[in-house]
Amino acid sequence: MACVFCDSSGGALIWQDALCRVVHPGEPDYPALCRVIWNRHVCEMTDLTAPERERFMRVVFAVEQALRDMLQPDKINIASLGNAVPHLH
Repeated sequence: MACVFCDSSGGALIWQDALCRVVHPGEPDYPALCRVIWNRHVCEMTDLTAPERERFMRVVFAVEQALRDMLQPDKINIASLGNAVPHLH
């Protein structure tokens, strides 16, 4: 089965380590959208071990802080997805 997050980075690669990566998908309607993508097929946060969850959220919070510092938005939205593509992102 083809998987967009296995077959490609999912966008312009900003940062990565062995567990996850941060990409800018280039969504025209959401120019500041960044995704933190878990590298293996995992649908839910609770599918991760506690240390993996902590690592994932440290990356999410670092991305949020960088976006706030650079863009000074009125609001940041964070969502946990994995329903259409079985990669937590």
